[in-house]
Amino acid sequence: MEAFLEAIETYGTQLSALAAACAFMFGAYKFQVERKAVHFWKEFEAYHKLVKELVDSTKQNGAMYVDRQTAAMYELRFYRRYYSHSLRMLKGLREKWVNVADQFPRLIDELDLTIQYINTKT
Repeated sequence: MEAFLEAIETYGTQLSALAAACAFMFGAYKFQVERKAVHFWKEFEAYHKLVKELVDSTKQNGAMYVDRQTAAMYELRFYRRYYSHSLRMLKGLREKWVNVADQFPRLIDELDLTIQYINTKT
């Protein structure tokens, strides 16, 4: 017991610094883990909002809605984690939309560009 107390007396400052460093490293690790989880869920929500914007069945006519859809298609390029799903979804939409009468050609063009972009990245 005396040796233990003598070691604490001799190395007390170094042990305190080591304990403080360990507490700091644990706090930094915990911060990174929580930050990564928050980023994951924010990206998840943003991606699903884009998909909803793209395939929403609400009938809206006019160039404004087409612009929102093309913007949503473009933004899908930045969600690497979802490339495989996005590619399948976009190909399915292309098959469906190419047969629609009076379809805006900009939609099909942007769809093709996004499919091509994702194909080159995978």
